[in-house]
Amino acid sequence: MCALPIYYAPIIAFELARSAADLETIFGTQEPCRSEVVERLDAINLVDVLVYIPAYGVFMAFFFLGMRGRHASLGRLGFRVAILAALGDFAENACLMNLTPQLDPTSTWFTLLPWATGIKWLGLGVAAAIAAAIYVKSSSARLWNYLAALLCAAAFLSTVAAIAAPAMFGPFVGLGVGLSWLAYVITAGAAAFRPIAGAAELRGAG
Repeated sequence: MCALPIYYAPIIAFELARSAADLETIFGTQEPCRSEVVERLDAINLVDVLVYIPAYGVFMAFFFLGMRGRHASLGRLGFRVAILAALGDFAENACLMNLTPQLDPTSTWFTLLPWATGIKWLGLGVAAAIAAAIYVKSSSARLWNYLAALLCAAAFLSTVAAIAAPAMFGPFVGLGVGLSWLAYVITAGAAAFRPIAGAAELRGAG
């Protein structure tokens, strides 16, 4: 935050930090910048653990459970990957919150961070790739399905690129994953308002 480009979210930069130089770029070396950034990112991570991760984890889990109606095996696989990604995010936050007291690049937490981050981001990317496959295999609303598949493919590519080259592609990974979530929300919203087959007959029978 003290030396990051304005378009690079500090929390994502912290997640993708791989060296002492990365930490200095995010937190700086002088006060009050360093302590202010630590305090702000600790607060973000706390909200992540208490609210954000449970919210998106539950949403993605139910999204893929709902997508079993389109493709049973891929829906189940997406459900498992979504849960794995959320668990990876919890592990990532554990690393981040144990790093901020000292910001020691030689610590065990910093060594574990790339593994947890990889599980989280690649999990979200693989889940998006599974969703893309489900959309392509769906038989109805073809134009929307192909557009949604493209959004999800962009999410997959962004996560792979960010893990492979964090400094170059890290600033864009959040946007990439956000595109897949946009597709999920539109799909879930459309399904929520879609008439239920046989509903008229059930009302008539009542």
